[in-house]
Amino acid sequence: MNEEYRQLVKECANQGRALAQMMARKGAIEPLYLYCRPSEPGKGPGRLMLARDSAPNPEGLPLVTGEGLRSSVEFSRYDDWIFERAKRAPILSH
Repeated sequence: MNEEYRQLVKECANQGRALAQMMARKGAIEPLYLYCRPSEPGKGPGRLMLARDSAPNPEGLPLVTGEGLRSSVEFSRYDDWIFERAKRAPILSH
């Protein structure tokens, strides 16, 4: 995959780690679900984001996979987990 894809995955993994740490501090562990904002011509790349299971769908974005990122996945593996599941998400620049 190209560098743009890897950067989008990295940003999402960092966002997910921060969200998981916040949930852990509050004692509210729940799966995270992967969503994407598709890229649009002339507007650059799209975006990947993780949202809590109990959170509303962020901005009505499409769900990338129905598989939740569980607390059993180590923080160091978030990048790999997202990388494998988001390959077909329409997020790269046109």
